[in-house]
Amino acid sequence: MGLQSTGTINVEVDRATAFEFVADPVQLAQCIPGCSELIELSPGRYSAQLTSKVAYITLKFKVTSEITRMEPPNLIEVKMTGDSIGLAGRVSATAGIELMVAGEGFTDIRYSAEVALSGKLGGLGQPVFRSKSAEVAREFGQNLKAALEKGLGEKGLVNRSSLSGGPVA
Repeated sequence: MGLQSTGTINVEVDRATAFEFVADPVQLAQCIPGCSELIELSPGRYSAQLTSKVAYITLKFKVTSEITRMEPPNLIEVKMTGDSIGLAGRVSATAGIELMVAGEGFTDIRYSAEVALSGKLGGLGQPVFRSKSAEVAREFGQNLKAALEKGLGEKGLVNRSSLSGGPVA
């Protein structure tokens, strides 16, 4: 069974600017709680480390993400798979971001994710993971809104080296 999380934010940024931001993996990754070590493997494919504290356990995953659908300036979809570091388990997920004009200079951004855990992680307790999944989704939405509205997405203002373990286009 997958854990589903969704949310919508309204930002005071036009849709083209918002799309340019979310289409940049480095900028978007800075909004994802616990995301680090983003490396471009090939165009549209990236590896990263995801870290999250769930109850008394800190979970770390080495993941590979691939952009599976991109329709500028409307949506981006990504598929992610990876292995747990330390505990036996795997994660697989699909995520999407949809952008809609919400008036002149405003954009509604709907984000969604479905995450599945397998192995020992899958048996640790769905209620705990469900709560954490919703918390991470809310934090992502808050981070994305703050980054867009504070101008962090403007060219030259993002510190690309904070995530990168190697060069990212």
